[in-house]
Amino acid sequence: MLSQEPSAAVLVLLWGSPPHVLLERKSCSVASRFACDVALPGGRIKNGETPEEAALREAWEEAWVCPSMVRVLGRLGVFSTVSEPKIYTMAILAEPWGPIDVAPRDPEVDAVFWVNLEHVKKLSTVLHRGRQVQGVKLGKDLVVWGLTLRILTSLGEEMATRSVKDFKGT
Repeated sequence: MLSQEPSAAVLVLLWGSPPHVLLERKSCSVASRFACDVALPGGRIKNGETPEEAALREAWEEAWVCPSMVRVLGRLGVFSTVSEPKIYTMAILAEPWGPIDVAPRDPEVDAVFWVNLEHVKKLSTVLHRGRQVQGVKLGKDLVVWGLTLRILTSLGEEMATRSVKDFKGT
């Protein structure tokens, strides 16, 4: 985690027991440095928005997660991309408290799915975009790596010592 002021926010939405996290795949047909990446719903923080508001707005715009059906539990901290230009991102931990029916809602996202958080612990060297990276292969061409992997690994380490409910107010 970093102390840098974030310019982006992601929603780390956990559901069920064992906990599952909501992930999406960024569309491969959109020109972006994140094309084809598995990621947490999120994006830029707009002027006047808190990181929580930005994460909830982005999850609604990208994955059809209705903000009124989500309970924010707290902040996991600020994380940074490794590649330049660096993007400093606040990770917001939340849980659904009502029914949600996730689905891609924006052309920049082509898939939305739940992944058992335990699967993220199966780190290995995998081929992604023609190069070897540290990541977690979820099947087919889906690889969790980079910023998303660092956020989920940090969450896994935190959950080893406390429950999801303990994050409230952090």
